[in-house]
Amino acid sequence: VEWREDSTMIDEIKGTYRDLMKMREPVREHLAQAKCYAYIYGLQKELQHIRVRMTYCNIETENIKHFTEELSGEELTEWFERLVTEYAKWAVWERQWKKLRNASAKELQFPFSYREGQKDFTAGVYRSILREKKLFAMAPTGVGKTVSTVFPSVKAVGEEIVEKIFYLTAKTIVRTVAEDTFSLLGDHGLLFKTVTITAKEKICVLDKPDCNPFACPRAKGHFDRVNEALFDMLTNEKNITRDLIEAYAEKHMVCPFEFCLDLTLWADAVICDYNYVFDPTVSLKRFFSGETKNNYVFLVDEAHNLPERAKEMYSATLCKEEVMNVKRLLGKSAQKLTRRLEAVNKEMLRLKRECESFAEYTEFGGLALILTRFLTECEEYLKDDKHPGTEREAVLNLYFEARHFLSMYDFADTDYRFYTTYREDGSFYARVQCMQPARALSEQLKKGKSAVFFSATLLPVRFYMEELGGTE
Repeated sequence: VEWREDSTMIDEIKGTYRDLMKMREPVREHLAQAKCYAYIYGLQKELQHIRVRMTYCNIETENIKHFTEELSGEELTEWFERLVTEYAKWAVWERQWKKLRNASAKELQFPFSYREGQKDFTAGVYRSILREKKLFAMAPTGVGKTVSTVFPSVKAVGEEIVEKIFYLTAKTIVRTVAEDTFSLLGDHGLLFKTVTITAKEKICVLDKPDCNPFACPRAKGHFDRVNEALFDMLTNEKNITRDLIEAYAEKHMVCPFEFCLDLTLWADAVICDYNYVFDPTVSLKRFFSGETKNNYVFLVDEAHNLPERAKEMYSATLCKEEVMNVKRLLGKSAQKLTRRLEAVNKEMLRLKRECESFAEYTEFGGLALILTRFLTECEEYLKDDKHPGTEREAVLNLYFEARHFLSMYDFADTDYRFYTTYREDGSFYARVQCMQPARALSEQLKKGKSAVFFSATLLPVRFYMEELGGTE
């Protein structure tokens, strides 16, 4: 196509809370988005040159900053073809892998002679996935619950009824059993990429995780190297183990924890703790951030543990003493943030005066409003990397606690209670307490196709069905 001269400009506009005065260049991903539009439009209109502009507008101040460059059709074509070539290698690999995986899953046979009741259990799991239902199953130890849930789920992946299995557990030892089960099926011919998520503290190369590029050599330039690391491992390794994750992360100098999370995007099965699906503070946003229903199946092992864990996940605490500790640590170094902390403390002090030992409330409206203002100022503070590490870490921790507190307060309904009380050490705190986790769990389960709750102790079953979001 002949590109011709024109004065056309593609303008990609982004709203932001950033300080525009500190922006020296556009975000690379934003610019790439605009350049894709420019290439497509320039090709359609046969333009010889085209201008690409990134416009950033601060949402609070409405200040605007532009970044503009002019590109020839030849430059854009060369750039876009490199982009598509890079994308294509992933698309080709994924298509070839799914073809091999599905064929192996279809050929797979149950690896044992069926025990009493096991065939009905296995068939029940497959039917529940096919009908997009929840299944509650109680089976004693020794029946083979893990293989009875994994095998039919794998068969469903092979038939492309579901695209990903999430095997959820409460204990490390149970995750090991799940790993062994997938490995056993692999010995019987299954080709399946399975990733176990290891906690950051256990897999981090530092004694204490610190993701600041100045503190960790893996963090600096991680995103420039991680795609190559992923493709290297996925194309050269049949299995994905923790040892291999650590080895490839070292080879490519990337963060092993983030590398592991990225591998889950390409995995057929993810083995992890409950919180990576259900906990609003740490759930995998790459899978569960929107309202979209996906072709996932959730296999929830030892499901009798989930109600209590979920009540804690969907509850939140704000401690007055922790607010004061951060205020003292900041001193006069961040006066605007300090004033917001003083306002939070003042409201907490008011609540404390009303609380002899325990006080219940119908709402925390005043505290919520003050915390919202604190979070806004907190975000401004955290944008500046010049603050000392200890101060920054303390502010960041309080920021996450306050944000979770507000989030749970906004989410709360009649299944919640609001109260204030004291710890044994005398510290005072406000609590948003989830009493019944069914609604919260159901919201997450809707993002998948089917869920299987299984345990050796699931009595009374009606109780667990109500707690875990079951229906009539």
